[in-house]
Amino acid sequence: MKQRVISAMIGLVILLVVLFFYETFVFNAAIAVISAIAVYEILHSTGYVKNLFVLICSVLYGASMPFYDTVRTIGSSKAFFYVTLAYLALMLGAMLIKHQTLQFTEITTAAFVSLLVPLAFSILIYIRDHSGNGLFYTLLACVAAWVADSAAYFVGRKFGRHKMCPLISPHKTVEGAIGGIVFAVLFFVLFCWGYALFLRENGTIVQVSYGSAVLIGAVCSMVGICGDLTASVIKRQTGIKDFGTIMPGHGGVMDRFDSFLLVVPTLYLMLRAFPIFTLLS
Repeated sequence: MKQRVISAMIGLVILLVVLFFYETFVFNAAIAVISAIAVYEILHSTGYVKNLFVLICSVLYGASMPFYDTVRTIGSSKAFFYVTLAYLALMLGAMLIKHQTLQFTEITTAAFVSLLVPLAFSILIYIRDHSGNGLFYTLLACVAAWVADSAAYFVGRKFGRHKMCPLISPHKTVEGAIGGIVFAVLFFVLFCWGYALFLRENGTIVQVSYGSAVLIGAVCSMVGICGDLTASVIKRQTGIKDFGTIMPGHGGVMDRFDSFLLVVPTLYLMLRAFPIFTLLS
């Protein structure tokens, strides 16, 4: 537990430094590093990809994703289009050259992971560049992913009686999941209330839809649990305990950011359908 707490504190300091440079290129670079490590962990630690060339190309391709206006220009950005074509060409070329040892499933898995994982993380870049409340929404994503997970852990240890998915993650309980959702919703409401006060003090008056805050907080925390379970399925199927060792006591980057893969896209879509703030003056 001590090692886990120390790693968490170091991670929190790094997070605060990155958020301090939120409006700069540093944030893009931080998302790129997280994306690259996550792609590496999923492909290498699980043994899905054994070919070094495929692994390097996939990590580099994933690291490039946060530097595009990912969501808006996914079909029209020339840079994204050409880089993706080059990546796929290299993958197919590698398969032709190494056809005796490099399987098509290895190529498709690498392509799927190196596109999906960085794309999910890169939506945070889109939220920053196309929302007046980008930093606040990024913090909400952290709340949905990490507060819900931490609350579920402690509530489950104290009150957990009913196993939720014993074959996937034997330590997760129904009581813990409910506790995680409740705390996530509570933090969502408190964050929205506090942010509205902050805006008022700076001359901007907004109306807060607490119904939207409750709905988004509940849904995002639930999909965060699904993201965590998805990662657990991958680890169980491949026989590994953690995706990495970069964070002692926590595992790898994917062990800490698995929830984000579903939370961030869900948060983005729900904010468009159920806006939390309405500008009054």
